[in-house]
Amino acid sequence: MILSDPEGAIFDCDGILVDSEQPWIDLMTSYLRTLGASHIPAERLRGLTAAEAVTSLAEIHQHLGSPSDATPPTAAEVDAAYSDSLADLSAPMPGALEFVASMSGVIPVAVASNGRAADVRGLLERAGMLRLFDIIVTIDDVEHGKPDPAPYLLAAQRLGVTASAVVAFEDSPVGSRAAADAGCTVIGINDDPDVELAGDVRLADFGQLRFDRTAHSIHLLR
Repeated sequence: MILSDPEGAIFDCDGILVDSEQPWIDLMTSYLRTLGASHIPAERLRGLTAAEAVTSLAEIHQHLGSPSDATPPTAAEVDAAYSDSLADLSAPMPGALEFVASMSGVIPVAVASNGRAADVRGLLERAGMLRLFDIIVTIDDVEHGKPDPAPYLLAAQRLGVTASAVVAFEDSPVGSRAAADAGCTVIGINDDPDVELAGDVRLADFGQLRFDRTAHSIHLLR
């Protein structure tokens, strides 16, 4: 399969570009345990903003009637705890650096993330990838994060292209839905078959993709 002449590419950050998804899952697991909801998989909160995660945790707390001394965290507490957990992370996802580098300077490339700007830029800088992107859009730039399409629509606008002419790369249900609702062609990348993704293509990793710099086309090698 070949995707010919995309006018731009937009990447999620956590779990797509940088191996930073596990700290979030670990953090959500700890909150669920505190609320007496260890039976609920933390994957359910994957890809959410801190505010959305707090809303979900509060709903779980109310539904379960958790112990009175167990209360959901605030969004500020989640943001602070997650930022602390990212401080030493620097590992790009397998094949991500090479794939983005092959596109950079040939077609416009952006990041659209539910993370905070400082966290996202820090992760990309430590992974050696920040310089490759033309635009970085984070939750700090939009009123509503994913699954709302706003981050993708804004990233496409700032790249100077229409969202329907963009290829988006996502690993989470909420992120892939946001990209699809924005009108992007969505390539889902996640090696866990139990994680449902919206989109046009589903792959395990970037090793199944190649960007042809001459033809400006994306080749799926499966």
